[in-house]
Amino acid sequence: MTRTRAASIILLAAYVTAATGQVQSERFWLAGRYDGNRIIVYFEAVKFNRTLPPNAVTIVEPVADGFFLPVELSASYISQHLRKPEAEHFSLGDQYDLLTGDGRDIPITLTSLVGTEGDEETGNDSYIGALATVKAGDVGFLVKNYYAVRRHKPSPSAATSETAYAHLLDDPLQFNLQSRIVALLTQRMKTLATPSEWARLQNISPRFSVQSFNLANGALRYYAKLDWSPINSGNDESNDILAAWLAPSPMLRILGTETRRSTEGIIANLPGLLNVVDLGSRRTGLIVSQQGEDSREMLLLEYRDGKTLPQMPHLHSFGAGE
Repeated sequence: MTRTRAASIILLAAYVTAATGQVQSERFWLAGRYDGNRIIVYFEAVKFNRTLPPNAVTIVEPVADGFFLPVELSASYISQHLRKPEAEHFSLGDQYDLLTGDGRDIPITLTSLVGTEGDEETGNDSYIGALATVKAGDVGFLVKNYYAVRRHKPSPSAATSETAYAHLLDDPLQFNLQSRIVALLTQRMKTLATPSEWARLQNISPRFSVQSFNLANGALRYYAKLDWSPINSGNDESNDILAAWLAPSPMLRILGTETRRSTEGIIANLPGLLNVVDLGSRRTGLIVSQQGEDSREMLLLEYRDGKTLPQMPHLHSFGAGE
C-alpha cells in the first residue's frame, strides 16, 4: 500500500495484507488520552468542504499530542459524512474496547461527538470521531497517552487470563547489552554509508535510545536508534539516523532497519514507538509517530519480524502535511 507522507493526510480504516491481499474484517483505530477518564478517537477521514457549523464549540486540546484541536459536532452533522458503505457508523452510547497496552481490553462508551478540520485546500483531510468515557473502576489502567480501539466484544480478554501478551517494557537494559546493540547498529550504518559519509560520521558521537517490548507470543524484541544528526541542524548539514528491530536470541541480531538520510538538512526523525498493544489472535500492534519538518503522522501497524515499518500491515493512520 502507498502512503503519502507530507502532501496529504492519510487514514486507512481497513488494510490489505501483503501476503494474501485480503481485506481484514476486524477494524482498529488509533486513540489518545483526552483527559483523566476519557479518550479521543477519529473514526473517519472526511471532507467538510467549508460546511463546519460556525457555532461549533472548540473544546480543550487532548492530553495526547498529535490529535489536533477537536470541536463538538452534532449527530446530524456527523451522519452527513457516514454515507459510504465502508464508513464506521458510530453514535452516542456505542461501546468499543480500548486496548491499553497491558493486555487488557476495557470497555469504553462514546459520550461526545467531535471532529477536527484540516487544511483541505492543500490536500489534507478532516476527521470525525468521538470522546469515549472509561468506567470509574477502569481509570487506573489509563497509564499511557496512546492506545488502540476496536469494536466491542462481549467478553474482552484480561491480562490475567493470558500467559503472554504484547506490551512495552519499562525496565532499562543492562549497559553491556546496550553496548552490543550500539555496536551492531554502528556496523550496519558503516555498510550503508559511502566511504566519505562514514568518514564524516566517525567524527560525531551518535545519540542512542532503545525500547524493549514483548510480542503477543511472549518473544522479546528491541527497537533501537542511533542518531548522528547535529543537534542544531542547518540547511547545509546532513541528518543521519538509523533504527533497527532486534531479537535477543538465539543470538542478538538485527531483524530489520529503518534509515533516514538527508543532505539538505530536512528536519525529520524515524518513527518513535509510543505503545505496543495486543490485537488478539497472537498479533502485535505498534503505535508510532513520524514527524517531519512540515508533516506529522500517527500510525497503528501490525508488527512483523523482518519487515520495515512501510512493509508492516497498516491498520489505521492519520496526520497532516503542507
